[in-house]
Amino acid sequence: MTTQPLITHLSFSRLTELAHSPLALKQYIEGGKTTTAAMTAGSLLDCLLFTPQDLEQKFLVMPKVDKRTKVGIAAFEAAIEQANGREIITDEQLSDAQFLDTCIRNNSTVAYHGLLNPDFFQFQVPVSFRYGGFDHKGIKDADGTRRDGQRVIWDLKRMGSRSGEQLVRSQIRNSMYDLQAAIYCHPYDTKDESVKYYVIAVDNDGFVTPFEITRDSRNKARILWNKLIKAAARCNFEGLDMGCEFWAEQDGFFYF
Repeated sequence: MTTQPLITHLSFSRLTELAHSPLALKQYIEGGKTTTAAMTAGSLLDCLLFTPQDLEQKFLVMPKVDKRTKVGIAAFEAAIEQANGREIITDEQLSDAQFLDTCIRNNSTVAYHGLLNPDFFQFQVPVSFRYGGFDHKGIKDADGTRRDGQRVIWDLKRMGSRSGEQLVRSQIRNSMYDLQAAIYCHPYDTKDESVKYYVIAVDNDGFVTPFEITRDSRNKARILWNKLIKAAARCNFEGLDMGCEFWAEQDGFFYF
């Protein structure tokens, strides 16, 4: 039996790493959480949209400083002392996030369907269920009903410079957001209960591109999901040291 750490549960992030290779998943599990500027920007926008009352508890806002200067270094060190576990952001970052927050709230599709109305939706909702021998965990950005009573789950996606139907469609495919939709809609799809899944994409310029990931697409993604679950079970016996060749043909090659 391998001495490698076992895969104890699966999430969308873990599944996408495994889709690359077991080694990528191992590095993700063992690497801990490394906060990047993009992750901070995403967390900040999520907070403004879904839990604005928590802004001061989660973030410390400071003026932008030049960390190459003594004054800048001193200001940043003082901010670290004041942060008390909060993420440090600049007033410029806050302004950028507030701009995107306004763009999303004012988007005609978001407003028409009431997707940010707290009377209709709960935000940052935990997901946890057993499927295929593994616990599956995650956080849905929003879960509730549209104005017409239709059940809806939706997720916000920041997409850098990508907006418009073609670029966002490509990014949904490349990032496997249809797999995430299959996971989050699983409790409803398996009972044949009606649920819509939306991706609300926003780019850096504030353009909002709304997509629905249909039941048909979720069913197709379930094929990949089941394949990854079987791969996770195999990894729990064989370990997590194989790279991309794990997914190749029996001779170790992919064919183009």
